[in-house]
Amino acid sequence: MTTARPRDGEEGTVRERLIRAADAEIAERGTSSVQMEAVALRAGVSRATAFRQLGSVSDMLMEVSLLRGRRHVAAVQALMATKTGTFAKLEAALLYTTRELPADPTFSALVTQRGRSIGNPAVHDLSVEALGPVIREGQRCGEVRTDLEVDELVDFVLEQMYLAADHVDRSDAAVRRRMRHFIVPALAAQRREAAEHIQLTQEAQEAVDAAIEALTNLAGRLRR
Repeated sequence: MTTARPRDGEEGTVRERLIRAADAEIAERGTSSVQMEAVALRAGVSRATAFRQLGSVSDMLMEVSLLRGRRHVAAVQALMATKTGTFAKLEAALLYTTRELPADPTFSALVTQRGRSIGNPAVHDLSVEALGPVIREGQRCGEVRTDLEVDELVDFVLEQMYLAADHVDRSDAAVRRRMRHFIVPALAAQRREAAEHIQLTQEAQEAVDAAIEALTNLAGRLRR
């Protein structure tokens, strides 16, 4: 039997319905038992339409992760709004994410495909939406380094969130240690300023050494 092609503007609606259906299937059965046929049946479309809209089961898991990610972003933003200072906000986001992600059955799929998920434009955009404003404000206030683009800094923090949530020790103490000993030093503006100061000092010392050598050579020639 031939499946009727959705009318203009209907594809997005069908896709969203399929993603919601997949989300519900995963909530009931977990990621290991989810099947495209069951998702299609729940969404009221054919199996062929489900595959055309969502791609593989792996792609479907990614879409469900993004759907849940949007809910996660809203919760993280609300939490960060209660904190003062860039790094206090980022630490709150890291603590919350480390607690919540492992409880989500789609998290294992994200960790398994970490390189792919971080490189996914939709995952990246969602992460920038969540963390970008905080990092930009930190740059404006002089807390966060400005020699790297916000997108790069967000990707670094996202990678650290994955690592923290996948680590054997997910205690608040371990997460705070990661934040304060690794993430803050990497993001802080002071690190860049200190590096610039060291570089300028080294360049000045090299210039002084070169000048002393030139003067010594000149004095030697004048004594001849």
